[in-house]
Amino acid sequence: MATCGRHPNGTRHGGLCAACLLEEALASPTALRQPERIITIQLPLGRTLGSSVFLVKSDGPVVRLLRLKTWHAAAPRGFMSRFERLQRQLSDWDHKVVAAPLAACVNRLGCASVLDEFRQGVPILEAVACGRLDAASSAASLVTLTTAVRDAHVRGLVHGSIGGGNVIVDPMRATAYLLDFGHAGLLARDGEDGPGTSADLDSLTRLHEAIRMAAPADPQRQ
Repeated sequence: MATCGRHPNGTRHGGLCAACLLEEALASPTALRQPERIITIQLPLGRTLGSSVFLVKSDGPVVRLLRLKTWHAAAPRGFMSRFERLQRQLSDWDHKVVAAPLAACVNRLGCASVLDEFRQGVPILEAVACGRLDAASSAASLVTLTTAVRDAHVRGLVHGSIGGGNVIVDPMRATAYLLDFGHAGLLARDGEDGPGTSADLDSLTRLHEAIRMAAPADPQRQ
């Protein structure tokens, strides 16, 4: 095994690392519905049992940093048509707290990937726990997010998977963003209803409580 020359964080097997293989899968003519766009993976941003997230660079006419999420299991039938509908709905809404979906694909193994705008920040729970975001700023951020989510519901849009991992903040600006908007609905299996609006509101309530618990104790109250 050796370090990949193109991806320093990757270990090479048979001449290619995992990032190389993913780039190759995304390089087919229909991948991401953006044939003119060349995607280069920069580094992994996170991984769960079900998915992996990468920071990628677009080498098209305008070089941009983007966020790529790919799922490990096969996507449900109709994934691409659902994505295209979600993309149209979000483009009509165009709310600043949501990272817009740019493109998607399903590879030869049936696994789906979605390319979004990259928003710089850290998970809100992490920002609160380490003291980079104070109680007043975190509360204001949640009010902004809740207002945006309620507006989305009026338009028939549901996030579906709000949690500490996909609510991020830029502590310098105290600005909060929602990642993965609508992804839960994209992954609903045949015959299953996607998540409803109550799921978003319940998740925001739980997140508010988690933020309260994560906040450092006030030494003046000890």
